[in-house]
Amino acid sequence: SAPLGREYALASGLMEITYKSGARVILEGPCAYQVDSSAGGFLARGKLTARIGERGEGRGEKIQQIPKSPNPQSPTPYPFVVRTPTAIVTDLGTEFGVEVDENGDTTSYVFEGKVVVKAAIRGFGDSGIRDVQLAAGESVMVGRVRAGTHHNSTAAGGTGSASGTLRFTQPTTPPKFVRRLQEPLKTLDLLDIVAGGNGTGRRRERGIDPSSGIYDPRFVWAIRDADRLYHAVRWHSFIDGVFVPDGRDGAVAIDSSEHLFDGFPTTSGQGYGSIWARGAEVDDNWSEKTSGPWVYVMGRAERFQPANRGLLCLSPNAGITFNLEAMRRAYRDVAPNKFRAVAGLVDNRNLVPTADGLADLWVFIDGTLKLKRTQLRPEHGIVLVDIEIAPDAQFLTLVSTDGGNGYANDYVVFGDPVLEMAPTDQRENMPMSN
Repeated sequence: SAPLGREYALASGLMEITYKSGARVILEGPCAYQVDSSAGGFLARGKLTARIGERGEGRGEKIQQIPKSPNPQSPTPYPFVVRTPTAIVTDLGTEFGVEVDENGDTTSYVFEGKVVVKAAIRGFGDSGIRDVQLAAGESVMVGRVRAGTHHNSTAAGGTGSASGTLRFTQPTTPPKFVRRLQEPLKTLDLLDIVAGGNGTGRRRERGIDPSSGIYDPRFVWAIRDADRLYHAVRWHSFIDGVFVPDGRDGAVAIDSSEHLFDGFPTTSGQGYGSIWARGAEVDDNWSEKTSGPWVYVMGRAERFQPANRGLLCLSPNAGITFNLEAMRRAYRDVAPNKFRAVAGLVDNRNLVPTADGLADLWVFIDGTLKLKRTQLRPEHGIVLVDIEIAPDAQFLTLVSTDGGNGYANDYVVFGDPVLEMAPTDQRENMPMSN
């Protein structure tokens, strides 16, 4: 966190500091900045971008009007505040940029939410203080009126024409600000998440019991009897829960918001093995065996993993729901935009000539069916999965059910499963889900 009183001077480059409240500030050199309070600081020159947490995180109480202060340059008790030689910029949430040029003039720009920009006057008292409220996409400059310059009117509540005073003007070209220190995250790997990771790594060879939500450190090669209930996954915030689908009693809950689906077929109410995150490569010895955990017996299954990421093995009957909202909270600059995978049934007839794989694939967003493939056999080839995700979607659910002849040899996989991520500022104009 940012120590109170610490001064930062950058000749070049970028630096991010974080306040105990969760507020983040990116400094862009050349820059001089001092942390002068627990909710703000003084920018003497250069650029910064301030990101204040949503839902009140990193921000004090919102204000409707800024009270007058005998000394506008003194540290303030308001929500997050950036002071400069010529202005006081007060956050009304959640992201904005401030630039101070070599003359001390201040330009403010709002990316999200609102800010109040107030001229900071020395020697002119309260009569010289004005403020302007900016919304997303708006900017304003606060600058000194130079000696010998006469202004008959003011812009956006300017302070008048007295030499040496300040006035508000609209910048011809708002400055560009750095909003993140690195390239935004492009994908989240669902295999890494199932194996216990945060979606950015390459964790594999771990899984989940579809009948309980318990973490499986090893593949369980057994039948899993289920209670036909939805089970929350407590050990990973990105995984909402799991279930064993069975339509014999009607609608089935498929996420923690109790979205119900009434179209699953009657099944045995049993799952087989673990929901498993398998790596792209497999020990060659497995291909020489005629029995064993199917997730390894099937070999590399290259056609389902063209990107060589691995396979989400989802033998019927099983369902898993991912929490998209939790991902947005964890990665605030990006949000899930698409779900992509290469799905289908692995052909096991080279090892078991009598194998008769027959299964159904289902994909849901917030309980709404987005993809359905029934009576799918290995010879039907691959199913390319490419599903749009609305900005307000909460859950992604993947399901497999047997095709009516039992779950034996129903080797269902979602290969290379990823969530494509888009910067949140590029998704503002996308339609909301129904």
